Amino acid sequence: MAYSGLDTYLNDHLAGATAGTNLAKMASEEHQTDEHGPFFSEIHAAIKSDYETLQQLIAALGVDESASKTALAELGSKMMGPKFTAGDDDDLNAFVTLETLSIGVEGKVCMWKALKTIAGDHPEFAPFDVDALLERAISQRERIEAERQKAAPRALRHTVGV
Repeated sequence: MAYSGLDTYLNDHLAGATAGTNLAKMASEEHQTDEHGPFFSEIHAAIKSDYETLQQLIAALGVDESASKTALAELGSKMMGPKFTAGDDDDLNAFVTLETLSIGVEGKVCMWKALKTIAGDHPEFAPFDVDALLERAISQRERIEAERQKAAPRALRHTVGV
């Protein structure tokens, strides 16, 4: 069953999820030997799992994945890599990465809230517990935000008084 507005919406979110998954993976690799490593490894696994769930939902709905949007998200996330890894300031890199992931996961929260409004109207949603997916996204957002707030003082300390 095809839903043109839903097709576009889901493909936009899949592109965002592609970039977010790539960023979380890059962070888990970049920070594997510092104090941020365990958190980034955990959040990468969670974001990757949600990406796979979104792909399954897209397939269940019969939505064709947009190869061009996915490719642009892949390319964009690779091109932006140096923004999150450049220099020697691991604290600033982690902080900027956390902030970007926080914004992305907020988009995921918005997506699940929106999809919840139509899930009951479409039997294809039956295998997906949208309430649980929404709660999972909210929990991720809260955990990322707590980590971001913890990282902020050290990341931003060298800019005070400049």
